[in-house]
Amino acid sequence: MSQFEGREADFVVVKEDYSRFLCKDGTIIKAKIVVKKIFFHPQKTPEGYPMSVALDAINVAVAVVPESLKRTPSKELYNPLTDKGKEISFDEQQVHIQEYITPDGFRVTVKPVVTKIMKYDKYNVYGEPIYNVNIQAITNIEKMASTA
Repeated sequence: MSQFEGREADFVVVKEDYSRFLCKDGTIIKAKIVVKKIFFHPQKTPEGYPMSVALDAINVAVAVVPESLKRTPSKELYNPLTDKGKEISFDEQQVHIQEYITPDGFRVTVKPVVTKIMKYDKYNVYGEPIYNVNIQAITNIEKMASTA
């Protein structure tokens, strides 16, 4: 993460479920963005929102592979710098908006958007084809209704 001028905001995880994407080969890719830290810019807009929000997060992708696609694990390890994959088409099945609440009354939502899936001719220790998934985060911040 680059240097960000802001304060770290504590938060509670409300929802952080996997979204699901169906590949043309029958594999289901489960994807989510695990938020580790939330930072708010100290300056606020006239409406009371932080001028900007930054996340420290990890993209997580898991493949649920049909038995028919499994093979003997590859002897050579997958190398993202040299192995060339093929782009595989996919459809959204379920998209889950992830939700976090901060003690100062903000709801931060994150929508994982899969932009590309690459499939490789190598197989992991489970005998599954190796996939590389590009995930983007669409982030929003809302003020929660006051309880007073």
